[in-house]
Amino acid sequence: MALKFIKQKRKITTGFSPGEKFVAKILQDDVIDTRKLSEIIAETSSLSRGDILNVLAQLETVIGWALQEGNAVQLGDLGRFVLGIKATAMNTPEEVDAGTVKRVYVRFVPSVYFIKKIKELKVKIQKLDFKGLVIKGQEENP
Repeated sequence: MALKFIKQKRKITTGFSPGEKFVAKILQDDVIDTRKLSEIIAETSSLSRGDILNVLAQLETVIGWALQEGNAVQLGDLGRFVLGIKATAMNTPEEVDAGTVKRVYVRFVPSVYFIKKIKELKVKIQKLDFKGLVIKGQEENP
């Protein structure tokens, strides 16, 4: 499987040689939602699509609960979800309270195995027509 990308014109304003340049941009074909995931998994396992949808819904719920408790959640070889915060720095420990926390966010940390699999991806250029639309079956080989 190859990762498809397009060539995009960008205006670069910083760095050694600013100006109009061309860069590679990932061509995202589609978003695979839980319904589509359940169909794919059902085709490759002995479980029904309904059973898989139920498990995926419960997984979302339990991951949410675990993160709200301050736990990291490891999903096998995929990686782990962890919470992070942005907070205002204060001069003394006494000044630090819940009000200094500005934002709570979720971060995904891929596993070593998953990073290795991503690095092994092949890359190919996807040709576009004059309007920027993908021409089906018109991939270039790098």
